[in-house]
Parts: sequence; C-alpha cells; structure tokens
Amino acid sequence: MNLNSTSQLLARNEDELTGKILFANPEDTYPLDLSKQADVYAWSQSKTIHDALSRVGFTDEKLFLSAQWTLENGSDFDHIVIYQPKAKELLDYLLAAVLPLLKEGGQVWLVGDNKSGVKSAMKRLEGGLDEVGKRDGAKHCLLYTGYKRRPAKPFVFEDWIVTWKQDVAGQSFTLCSLPGVFGHGKLDKGTELFLDQLNQHRFMSDVASARLLDFGCGDGIISLWLHNKTGAKITALDDSVLALKATEMTFAANQLSDAVTLIASNGLAEVKGRFNYVVTNPPFHTGMNTNYSIAESFFMTVKQHLTLNGELFVVANDFLRYPPMLDAALGSHTRLNRDKGFSIYHGRQPKKR
Repeated sequence: MNLNSTSQLLARNEDELTGKILFANPEDTYPLDLSKQADVYAWSQSKTIHDALSRVGFTDEKLFLSAQWTLENGSDFDHIVIYQPKAKELLDYLLAAVLPLLKEGGQVWLVGDNKSGVKSAMKRLEGGLDEVGKRDGAKHCLLYTGYKRRPAKPFVFEDWIVTWKQDVAGQSFTLCSLPGVFGHGKLDKGTELFLDQLNQHRFMSDVASARLLDFGCGDGIISLWLHNKTGAKITALDDSVLALKATEMTFAANQLSDAVTLIASNGLAEVKGRFNYVVTNPPFHTGMNTNYSIAESFFMTVKQHLTLNGELFVVANDFLRYPPMLDAALGSHTRLNRDKGFSIYHGRQPKKR
C-alpha cells in the first residue's frame, strides 16, 4: 500500500515522533514504517486498513480494530497521531477518546488533506490542548500539533450515541448512530427512496427463511426495515466497526439482537455462502475523492454470493456510473426509480441455460 500524501507529510517530521505512539484511524501502512524507530500502536476503525497493516507485518498485539479504545489496550502515550476524518463529529469523538491516553506534556498530531476540513480543525484541537499550531504543510496537506497541559475529561462512550425514532416506508422504529457513521443522526433521502421502493417489491413466498445481506449497513436502518418486512434474519456488513456497532445498538434498541449477524469486511472478503437478496448503498469515497474501486469490486464479486435468480438492489447517487458495472457483473439491470438525485437499480443472478 503506497503512502498517502498525509503520511508523507508525517514522514517529513518523523524525527520528532519518538517514544510511545498511538495512531488513531491511520489511512495507510505508515505506522509500520514508524515502528522501526518508536513503540507504535495502531487503532483502526476500518477493517480494510486493519487488514492492510496486519498483512505487512504490523505487530498483532499492538493493532486494534474496535469502535472504542480501552485502557487495557494501552495508555501513557507520548504522541497520538490522528488523520483528519471526513466527518467533523468523528474528529471530536477521536479527540475525546485519545486525550485521556496522552501523557501530561504529550502531543497530538493532526494531519489532513486541505479538502478534508483540516484547516478549520485547529479550533477543535484547542478545546483540550495548548500551544496548538501548524507544524508543517506540503502536497496540499496540513499538519497541526498541540500539547496536553491540563487533565482530560474521562471518555464516556455512551455520551456519543445518538438515538432517535424514525418513521419510514410504513414502519416506525428506533435508530442508534455514532459519529462517522453514514447518515449520522438522520434519514438520508437515498435511503428513504430505497425503502419506499423495497416496500413495493414482491418478495419470495418463503422469504422468512431466505438469506439477506445488507452491504454497507451504516446505522442498520435498511437491515432493520428488511427484517421487520420479511421476518428473515439479516447479515449486516460494513468496513467500519463504528457502523457495525451502530447497527448492533439499533437492533438491540428494538429488542431484535438475535435477528442480525454482523460482519466486518473489506468488500465481500469475509462473506461465505450465497444470498437470495443483497441490498446496498455502496460507499463511493476514499477520503474526499470519488472512488469506484469499492463498488466495482463489489459488483464483480457479488454474483458469487447470489443464489440462482437471487436479486440485487442498489441505491446510488444518480451521477455514479454504476449501470455498466451492473451489466458487466450480471448481464443486465433495471432502473426501478430515479428521483431527488438518486437512482435505484435491480439486477438478478441469471439462471443457467
């Protein structure tokens, strides 16, 4: 995995990154490079990045995939490195989580692409740090640092859970979310349109015993709606362990914990078996950039996980070039609806001739 420009900026300053260091949500394998000169820990909330670090030989005992950090994983860090997340609320979450882990006099390093919102992040750092300022800048990226000179508030995970009641497509239920999860705290228009369309679909007569997969489950809204609609148990998959935690809490809040199986997976890598129905609102960003590789890989491998005549439903922003990918994967597709900047596509695993 090539280093991002953000990691290259960190590497320019790595002479000062010594002692015990925690990377919070790294974006590539740079923590391994730095581990040659420091005692490095990596906390990832992305299964893809976690697996990439594991593959290149990062120490398993210091590599963690989890929604929240526990003190048993490590504390008393000299430096904590955070990559600016796309969601500003996730930066607040990460800062709150890591500041109690930092030594008195230790430093937080925040690095990000200029398009990521890192320019305005200084104010967020100043809430718990002192002597906050720009350390370096290059390749359209910025690096800020700040010192811990005062005690940090204890981190309380429950304070970051957003819970609300949602009415959609003939159902009413409770949803739970966490910072950084898609559609955090609200129903996005694409999902609303998608569920209205699924509400009109004629599912197989014995659908309660069917296998259903929600690829990119987010806060679990589609998974929960599908379970309520069909009575079937749902497999909910996401690369983000924050999303999986949100989905777990959503099902628990509706007393339906036994109805869902959660899978952390880079694409469909961890999926076994075939499904009668696969539904997805696939991610199309890597950082701030449109990236078709996730969706393209998904479409080309989903056919291996659909039963004969199994059905695929996709909701996506209208501008995304998904139709040719669907045709390449399944031979053909149908656009079921197009409204409010979104399209809903349907494909079917062809029956063998």
